[in-house]
Amino acid sequence: MITRTVMSCLRKFLAMAAVVLMIAGANGAYAQSNCGVTGSGGSTSIQYDPFASSGLQSVDIPLTLTRVTAGGGKKTQEAYFVLTKPAGSPAYQVQATVPGGGTYFDVLYDSNAVPSNLPAISNIQTGQIAVQFGGAAQPDTLQINLRVTVPANVDLIAGGLIQFGIRYVCKGTGGLNDVLTPIDSAAAISINVNVLSALRASFVGTALDFGELAQVSDAQASTVKTSPSNHVRVQSSGPYTVSLGVMPGDAQPFVLTPGGASTTDTSQQIRYSVRFLGQTRSPTSTSAITQTCARAGIGDAIEDRLPVQSTLIDGGATKAISPIYSENLVVTITPLVAGSVAPTDCGSIPL
Repeated sequence: MITRTVMSCLRKFLAMAAVVLMIAGANGAYAQSNCGVTGSGGSTSIQYDPFASSGLQSVDIPLTLTRVTAGGGKKTQEAYFVLTKPAGSPAYQVQATVPGGGTYFDVLYDSNAVPSNLPAISNIQTGQIAVQFGGAAQPDTLQINLRVTVPANVDLIAGGLIQFGIRYVCKGTGGLNDVLTPIDSAAAISINVNVLSALRASFVGTALDFGELAQVSDAQASTVKTSPSNHVRVQSSGPYTVSLGVMPGDAQPFVLTPGGASTTDTSQQIRYSVRFLGQTRSPTSTSAITQTCARAGIGDAIEDRLPVQSTLIDGGATKAISPIYSENLVVTITPLVAGSVAPTDCGSIPL
């Protein structure tokens, strides 16, 4: 039997997250004659651990909205909008609080599933955000607060973006035209969520066990293999490196000995080979198998499953009797910083 040790380490890489909101008119002439709003968001630092059970909770994002003006008292007086996300995106939750304490819930929709009656020029319509700038004498800017929640175990890419679009209508004053047909601004809000470059790994299957070897001859050895269903399971938010080798200080790599002890007695040595990530190691080729892999993803349906299988080189029929012949193998998996070049899809590499 080969005992196996699967070692994984977790490193987390942090980066500042920035939020940018932009709601822009189609062109300069349009902005001059029609109402509208633009916006900007202050920097905020948020982080998301894809393996945390609680996900990301209560992240507040301050946004400054500026109304479109055209001189001569022409200004945007009211704006009403919803947020959109690409169809199939995770179930993010967003609520918005406007000056005066009004809070709006459930204002985020899949881009292809926004209710036909939203947004609307209405202060009482639910499911949208309403902002009132007031008359021409009132300030041209106001602040709203977005509170964004990301569910647990979402397959976000480390170093990537969460982007929301805007769909809005507005009313003008002083001669500035109303916009009653909703205007879409795709990817108007970009949230640089600090997704930790992290991974989770485990060995799945039975021990790498050749079974009883006393009756296996050298001629039969190459037909004796461990189960091909054994694999290393990896979920990761970013790229990672993986290596397989023997324990440090092992003077007889890929050789089974009684109890795993070092010995020069060939009657107590049974050689074998290991196949992993499309490569083979044996007593004549002992360097660790190492590969840089593209992100595995988060979730059982998309994780990497890296098969590992061993094959006998020597039979046990002529070897010294022992209750167990063994050797420890070590698999080390390390997450890489987001943006690292890792084009290899390790989950697709066959035995």
